[in-house]
Amino acid sequence: MVKHPQRVHIHPSSGLAQVLPRWVVYHELVLTTKEYMRQVTELKPDWLVEIAPHYYQMKDVEDPVSKKMLKREQDEHPNNWVDR
Repeated sequence: MVKHPQRVHIHPSSGLAQVLPRWVVYHELVLTTKEYMRQVTELKPDWLVEIAPHYYQMKDVEDPVSKKMLKREQDEHPNNWVDR
């Protein structure tokens, strides 16, 4: 959860176990040698802001590392980007 971070892992049987998405929603936690999430779905952080704006703000869910990398890539290759 964004507001109360907790370290858990995607269960190895999940198709997302190798992908390691930044944001997920899950149905259950299974405790073995680690705490594993099962029935995991990747989600986009702006969905949190859209569905629960009273709880989440974009500043809470933005990834500053990705944002910096995107900005640097746009600066280095300005002709590769299209405004949408």
